[in-house]
Amino acid sequence: MVALPVPLDARLIVAVVAVLLAGFAKSVTGMGLPVLAVPILAALYGDLRLVLLCTVLGTVLTDPPMVWRYRAHWRESRMLGGFLLAGVIGMVIGTHLLTFVKGAWLAGALAIVVIAFIVVSLAGRVPTMPRVVAVRIGPLVGLICGMLQGSAGAAGPVSTSYLVSTQMPRGSFLFAINVIFLTLDATQFVSLQQLHETTAAIWTAAAGIFVLCAAGLGLGFALQSRIDDRAFKRGVLLMLACAAAGLLYRAARG
Repeated sequence: MVALPVPLDARLIVAVVAVLLAGFAKSVTGMGLPVLAVPILAALYGDLRLVLLCTVLGTVLTDPPMVWRYRAHWRESRMLGGFLLAGVIGMVIGTHLLTFVKGAWLAGALAIVVIAFIVVSLAGRVPTMPRVVAVRIGPLVGLICGMLQGSAGAAGPVSTSYLVSTQMPRGSFLFAINVIFLTLDATQFVSLQQLHETTAAIWTAAAGIFVLCAAGLGLGFALQSRIDDRAFKRGVLLMLACAAAGLLYRAARG
């Protein structure tokens, strides 16, 4: 029998609910485990590296179903070529950047940016940019996202804000954001495996997290047709708020 890397106590109930909700949120907004579940799990168990090792498998495996589901909307994502290439490079830089810059500082600065974006969006003044401009700055934004993912595991808020500002339709947004996540998550998965810290117990926990997340994802797919575009946009802002809260928690913990 494989011993789980976390104790079986009351916290497990909260963890299970958080992972299920993350799967459901993934189907609706494109953002799941890293934004909603990882901060909660890190708060419960206090070991971010262990949480990342246990959740990265579920994160990677829930990206392809979203990409496949919205594959008909791939055309608008052609603008992301430079973004994705620079994002992978940024991931490599980010892993080394963590040696010199405190992750807490990065998390705190990013939280401020995300909160400002949310406030402006709620005020009805969502920052927008022409598609041509988005393509031109794509590699720079991708590089920043990769560096944030590699150093603080927090590319989601920036990449989401970038896509929201282009005013993509719902289907195109969900395809594009999951292509970004799949690229960065797969790179992070490989990077974490190179640490040689994954044990049989961690694989067991990772498999359980994936099953729960997949269940939430399936539920979201079943109910998705009942969610209109207005609720979708509110859901995206809510997930960004969750991301900001998680970043502030990391910054406070140092």
